[in-house]
Amino acid sequence: MQYPLTSETAEKITMGILENLPIMPLSSVLFPGTPTSLYIHEERYRTMLDECVDTGDGVFGVSLLSAGQEVGGTGIPHDIGTVAKIVAVTKLPDASSLVMARGGPRFRIRRFMNLKPVVEAEVEVLVDDPTLRPAERAMATEAHQQLEALVRMLLETMETEDTHPEVPEDPVQLSWAVAAHVQASLEVQQQLLEASTVGDRLAMAMPMLRQEVDHQRVILAARKRLDALGVSDDDAPFSRN
Repeated sequence: MQYPLTSETAEKITMGILENLPIMPLSSVLFPGTPTSLYIHEERYRTMLDECVDTGDGVFGVSLLSAGQEVGGTGIPHDIGTVAKIVAVTKLPDASSLVMARGGPRFRIRRFMNLKPVVEAEVEVLVDDPTLRPAERAMATEAHQQLEALVRMLLETMETEDTHPEVPEDPVQLSWAVAAHVQASLEVQQQLLEASTVGDRLAMAMPMLRQEVDHQRVILAARKRLDALGVSDDDAPFSRN
């Protein structure tokens, strides 16, 4: 089932303000354009999900937990989070649901409307400026090349028939794709989400992206060597350590 935005919500996003946005404080960071899956089992979030679906929009907020509890208590989210758009909902026999969603634009909380049972807030929708200075354009070019190489190696490691990675050309989308592919702590992921410009985000993420590409090259070379020797992954497990 599709959940297209109503004209009212689309207009509010364009205007930059969403009132009473339900927000899930989670122990994870959702980047714009990135898919995510959520297991919804608490009654308060089941009700929230039903309300989101009933409006026809399927829109809610996701923000990294700043204080409190993710499950069974009141969670306080970081001020900057991401609007999530529901893609699909699978209802399970125990009344819980598996929700597939995709990150939309970022938001900044202006004021809380409610904290219980679900956090609701008035939020400002944040828009990235795609303009880059010459040095930042060079960095974006390298980011595109490095991310393309990384995704290609990941696809090869997965032994998929798809060997043509799709890497965004748009600098804003590219910066979010890079952020989603690097290995980083939750704190660093939140810093990437909060980076005020595309250039700042790429500058922060590029060292991690280069490290990830180098790591995957080693892993892929090792796998090929083990394959040549007839050694399976079960016999020689890989680790990031």
